Amino acid sequence: MTLDYLYGRPKGPLPDDIAAARRLLGMTDESIRRDVCELTQWLRDQPNLPNTLDGVELDWWMENYLVMNKNEVERVKDNMPVYFQLKTILPEVFRNRDPKTNKDMIKGYDTTLLGLVPKIMDGGRKLAVFMHRPDTPASDYNPLGIATHLTCLADLYLAQGMDHVKFVVIIDMRAVRLGHLARYPLGLLRRFFLYAWKAYPERVAQIHIINPPAILNVVMAMFKPLLKAKMRKRMIVHRNFETLLEDVPLKYMPKDYGGESPSLIELHETWRQKIIDHQPYFNKCSAKHRVIDKKTNVESSENNMSS
Repeated sequence: MTLDYLYGRPKGPLPDDIAAARRLLGMTDESIRRDVCELTQWLRDQPNLPNTLDGVELDWWMENYLVMNKNEVERVKDNMPVYFQLKTILPEVFRNRDPKTNKDMIKGYDTTLLGLVPKIMDGGRKLAVFMHRPDTPASDYNPLGIATHLTCLADLYLAQGMDHVKFVVIIDMRAVRLGHLARYPLGLLRRFFLYAWKAYPERVAQIHIINPPAILNVVMAMFKPLLKAKMRKRMIVHRNFETLLEDVPLKYMPKDYGGESPSLIELHETWRQKIIDHQPYFNKCSAKHRVIDKKTNVESSENNMSS
């Protein structure tokens, strides 16, 4: 599959939400040019990292990665090598990111709902809502497919433009059962939380848990140790829906919850289709956005010379 075009900075003024995210971080046209110039030169000076990024204009990708890293240049330099190493650290996540052929992704999509609300809340906050589908058996749930989907979301934002500075996550646990927890491969889970979150350092302002199940303590015991202390402090359990609305205005919620946003299934399917539509770019990311294997390059050169 080939790309018909390179993802790049839009011509003319940036879309409102993308421009607003930059203003919230104190970024200006001048600071973006200065910092992106420094970072692209830094990247070229790293012998084991690629000089360019296939499928996307390097300056544009770097600008978006700077947004994802809170507009902190040194933070970018610390995290970017992990972004390239991640294809080796989590090969099972990047092996195939096609929702039409990857059985893990198909099961992940079919047993859960994950919706990103298009409208940005105050402070550059983007709302994400996740839940298990109540009408599917826990044995069909596949967390590896969800992990793969999350990397696709992040890569698409880095290619098309970061329109937010932080996430507010709502986890609806009404359908969570012990069978779901048994499906998590703990080794993968640890690697994902440790490395993927560093490679894609999305800021999470709050994690709201609604409709907590009777096994909430078991869920917390499993996931809390994987979270940094500051993230654990941002988790809020709501015993009633009204307390959630103190932090998340109702109008931003999916219409399933009485809000004005599209339904959770509509949001879920919209992103499934987006990831299908952008497969050529995801293939490029998996194959090319990675640490340079010098041994392979040398062997390839030798083979070419002998032929």
